Amino acid sequence: MVKTRRHLKCVSQRYTLKQQFLIIILIQTGKLMLLQLNVSEGIIPLKYYYDGLHIAIATANDLEYIFSLNFKHINKVKTKSMTSVVNLREGYRPVTIASPMEVIDNDE
Repeated sequence: MVKTRRHLKCVSQRYTLKQQFLIIILIQTGKLMLLQLNVSEGIIPLKYYYDGLHIAIATANDLEYIFSLNFKHINKVKTKSMTSVVNLREGYRPVTIASPMEVIDNDE
């Protein structure tokens, strides 16, 4: 089921004023489109759309990496591969998603 901007707006009304302010900022800066794609394509469940915000914000701000210990919705194979496809299709570069442990050098 494709979620619309109206549906996401209704969901956002359940959250605090601070969280609603974040949604307004995202709508104004175009980052909501990436979040909608992450939700509508089944990458991030609507219930956990804040996880999708991390990815959308990092993508839209051209960050190279996301370091996350969230192995349930962000740092997993499906999310990594599908966000890369969506990002490339929408004209953004892929964001590398990794855990901090993957980049720590323990050979010292």
